Amino acid sequence: MKRRFGEVLAQVSPFEIPLIERRLVVEGIPIDDVLKLCNLHVELFREYLTGRELSGVPKGHPVDLFIRENGWILKQSEVLGLYSSVLAEARDAEEGLKRLQELLSVASGLRASLRGHYRKIQMLAFPYLERRGIAAVPRVLWSREDQIIVKLRRFFEEAEKLRESASVERIRRLRELGVEIAREV
Repeated sequence: MKRRFGEVLAQVSPFEIPLIERRLVVEGIPIDDVLKLCNLHVELFREYLTGRELSGVPKGHPVDLFIRENGWILKQSEVLGLYSSVLAEARDAEEGLKRLQELLSVASGLRASLRGHYRKIQMLAFPYLERRGIAAVPRVLWSREDQIIVKLRRFFEEAEKLRESASVERIRRLRELGVEIAREV
């Protein structure tokens, strides 16, 4: 089954996967079941990328920590995108508030993980690169990281506005911002 799914998945663009996941949720598949599929396709992509990954990094080395944290953050950002994309599909106000709470919980966890991860990279990896004359990459990455943190701050501001006064426009803005953050992470 894994081999067959891998063959099918190889024909699907990574950008199409969130659209497929969203459609599954809209059609009534529980989010928990869709998240299990997320783990499967992440595993299949990991197998595809195995030959391109760093090898021989000792367990506990800072680069090993960066790699493991990055994997966790990628999964959490995918979950953020999924929850964001189905926010407006609630059948009533109670379900909408429940989805908003789940979304905020995921976003809070992602924000905490990102802050710690970005700080470690900025304080440990970037100076190492800059001492070796590689300055452009850290500057660009630092800028991108700052942009994501700013968007996350805006995401929480929009969520607070939505809590105060729900509207279709506010739901749409929050959904778009969550999906955008997930894509950029």
